[in-house]
Amino acid sequence: MGRSKLDIEFGGATFFDRAVSAARAAFDAVIAVQRAGGEKLNIETIEEAPHDDEAAIFGLLAALRHARATCFVLAVDYPLIDANVLRFLRSRIARSKSSIVVPRWGGKLQMLCAGYAFDVEPLVAERIDERRYDLRSLARGAEIIEEDEVRSRFGGEPLLNVNTPEELQSAMRYA
Repeated sequence: MGRSKLDIEFGGATFFDRAVSAARAAFDAVIAVQRAGGEKLNIETIEEAPHDDEAAIFGLLAALRHARATCFVLAVDYPLIDANVLRFLRSRIARSKSSIVVPRWGGKLQMLCAGYAFDVEPLVAERIDERRYDLRSLARGAEIIEEDEVRSRFGGEPLLNVNTPEELQSAMRYA
């Protein structure tokens, strides 16, 4: 997008506010994770350990180490997600025997809208040590929730991940 997604306006609220609102309606605790020295947010926030690289895996590690329990990770760039979809995902995570539960949408695993058990923390730390930052590489053995299952329960494009101006325009049709 060429800029922070936190403050992108969408449907009368920012991406950040939409994600927080949906998450608060579905989870007991909602905590933001950001790079060290990031902008002040209006919710409890933890910081990633200092690093020079750009990769979401650092935030995942910070979340797991903070919670020391299963975490649901939700990036702000899912502006169409709502509490009902998050409750569905939370329910699947709670019943799963897998350490990672992740939906597939648009042919891609949505690793930043997924549940991670604390037992993946050593693997995440190892990947960082090896400078292997692709979260999808963690998905081996994960429980995958296929797109058709989500679509059969929810309308629209709830797991549309917005990373480009074109994807933002596409999402606007559903706002």
